[in-house]
Amino acid sequence: MTIENVNTGKPDNTKISFQDCEQSKTSLRHLIREKLHAHSSENDLFSSIICTHLIELDIFQAACKKDRLMIYLSFGDEVQTTPLLTERSVVVPYCENDTIIPVRIFSRNDLEPSRFGILEPKRGVRNDVRHLVTPEELDVIIVPGLAFDKLGNRLGRGKGYYDRFLSRFSSNIISIGLAFEYQIVYRVPVDHWDCPVSMIVTEKQIIRPNRNT
Repeated sequence: MTIENVNTGKPDNTKISFQDCEQSKTSLRHLIREKLHAHSSENDLFSSIICTHLIELDIFQAACKKDRLMIYLSFGDEVQTTPLLTERSVVVPYCENDTIIPVRIFSRNDLEPSRFGILEPKRGVRNDVRHLVTPEELDVIIVPGLAFDKLGNRLGRGKGYYDRFLSRFSSNIISIGLAFEYQIVYRVPVDHWDCPVSMIVTEKQIIRPNRNT
């Protein structure tokens, strides 16, 4: 299966082999990374617009008020989430042994850069049981992705961190993907363990997938 097959035509549920799926994912990741590089000068502005659209959502505001919101910590060419980290309680991810652990922070002072330069909760914060959060304490999770389609399918960076994390939640959880408009493709190749998102916010639109059609 070529990259043209992945990115043209109407989304469908055609089954493909594991090998073909992985090859398609690799090709799509390469394509999107090229686009991220080509649009790098615009991405800060687009990120600001995306965050504004996100903040205006009723479900986002409700989760904020109830302290039941989790936001990924952006890095590199991802949609920047730093503007969302105001002086309020919010849950952020910490990755340990390839597993995402939700940790509550109360300000940016609770964060520090890891050895890879990615922000993460400080050691004293993430080791304090009072800051740890269970899935039952979350209503909305903001997730990154390299590509999404209008069915809500998400392409990550290949480690499966968020797919494993989202699989722990009930169907009531609302997962929102943030993406630049050029990261929306017609079809993301999926495996049975991939977890779609409930909604996608770009600088131009809010996509609410209907996977029953």
